[in-house]
Parts: sequence; structure tokens; C-alpha cells
Amino acid sequence: MQKVVIWMMLLCKTVYSFMITIDAHETACFHDKALTKDKITIRFEVMEGGFKDIAIHITDPSGNTLFQSESETSGSYTFAASEKGKFKLCFDNERSTLTPKLLMFHFTVIHELSHYIDQNKRADDVIEQSVLQENINALSGQLMNIRHEQEYMHVRYSGHAQISKSVHFRIVAWSIFGPSLLLLMTIVEVYYLKRFFEVRRVV
Repeated sequence: MQKVVIWMMLLCKTVYSFMITIDAHETACFHDKALTKDKITIRFEVMEGGFKDIAIHITDPSGNTLFQSESETSGSYTFAASEKGKFKLCFDNERSTLTPKLLMFHFTVIHELSHYIDQNKRADDVIEQSVLQENINALSGQLMNIRHEQEYMHVRYSGHAQISKSVHFRIVAWSIFGPSLLLLMTIVEVYYLKRFFEVRRVV
């Protein structure tokens, strides 16, 4: 089991997992290096802020646009690197006038299988067969998907719990404020009517 875990760790060149806040009129960019035919996976979700949408822009090392959208709430993009170099990911909140956005995203780069088979391309001394490596690669991807979904569900649960507490507090406060206001108005009206119909005697 320990060897399998080590192999799975070696499969992933980089796995970035971030939760960031992007202010209004701000652009945040991230980049990572990849080899030709490496598998790159980008997942993101806007957790809080406005309509929970943000612009996203992905470019390759040559500056060519791989994906661009002006309004996305969540997404998952997987593609093979067409060349060696830095791939750039940018989140743009320029369209928002006042509202910052809370964003969670993952930036994952996984080497191609030949990287582990060719002794000249790897720095480790792990000897693995190609079939076993393919199975571990698939298992690693599935485990990462499960991990990402668990993180998203945890953040969503926290957000929903905060909303539920806020709504509960408002309901309780209003249930106390409403009858109290009605009682106060009743006392004022009774006092006013009593003063209005009061017979004053002149001695």
C-alpha cells in the first residue's frame, strides 16, 4: 500500500489547491510548467460574491488562448499540453463594481506515461511496469476527483450553514419584535383613548 501511495505522489508533478479572494476590478493569474503531452486539469468554483460568476482565461506558453469565458460560476477543464513551457490561468473580476469573489480552484499537472518509463526523463529510481502505471494513473485521477468534490461539498456546507443560521436569527428576532411592537401600540392606543374620553372637573 505504501508503494502505491508513493507511485501516486510521483505521478503528479504539481497539484495546486487554493481558496482566494479576488477584489472588484482585480485580476489574479497563476502559471505552472508542463511538458509536451502532460495532462493538465483545472477545476474551479465561485463560492461567494455577487452572482457567483467570474471571467476565466487559459493560455499556453506561446500565448495562444486555450479557453476564455466572461462569466462562469464553476468549471472543469482537462487538456493535453501541446508544447513545453508555462501554462497560464487567470481569473478576472473586472466586471464587478464593488463585490469581491471567494474562489476555490485546483491546478493539476500529470506527466505522460512515457515520462516514467524512460529512464532519461525521470529523476527517481522507481521501476514500474507500463500496465501497472496506467492503472495507478487512472486511480490517481479518480482519487483526486473524489478529494476535489469533498472539498467543494465542505465549503458549500459551510456556506449553507451560515445562511441557515442567519435566516434562523432573523426569524426569531422578527417573531419577538412583531408581537412586542403590537403590544406597545396597544398600550399607546389605550392610553390615548383614556386621555381622550377623560372627564375633567373644574373646581
